[in-house]
Amino acid sequence: MVIIDSENLGIPETKYSSIINMNSNEFSRICKEIAPFSETVTIETNKNYVRFYVTGENISGSVRIESFESDNKEDSITILVDEPVNLAFALRYLNLFTKAGSLTEQITLNLSNECPLMVEYKVKCFGALRFYLAPRISEANFN
Repeated sequence: MVIIDSENLGIPETKYSSIINMNSNEFSRICKEIAPFSETVTIETNKNYVRFYVTGENISGSVRIESFESDNKEDSITILVDEPVNLAFALRYLNLFTKAGSLTEQITLNLSNECPLMVEYKVKCFGALRFYLAPRISEANFN
């Protein structure tokens, strides 16, 4: 008889301080376009916009998105911020998450300081597909 040690990892309910609803294709495009410049993307939120930025050895860049209401609900962008967030994440994993974009036209990014990012794809008639990604911890935090 083989006994396998396992650890049950639960995901606690979290009240996220920043919630961004946006088009899944737009999120995928942003992640793919900035990936060649860095392994890490920093997501910064405030009441007016969300910014995705990267810094490489010789280059840096950013994409800034503001709230936008459209007649076509799938193109609308809503940004709800109770508390600003500035966290870094591995682009490798975010690009893997974007493969689920074909399941739905809208995604939700849920962010809070010191909590994993939750990327949620709501799939009609099936529920939701959620991906969690812990933020990168900078070396400055250890000094």
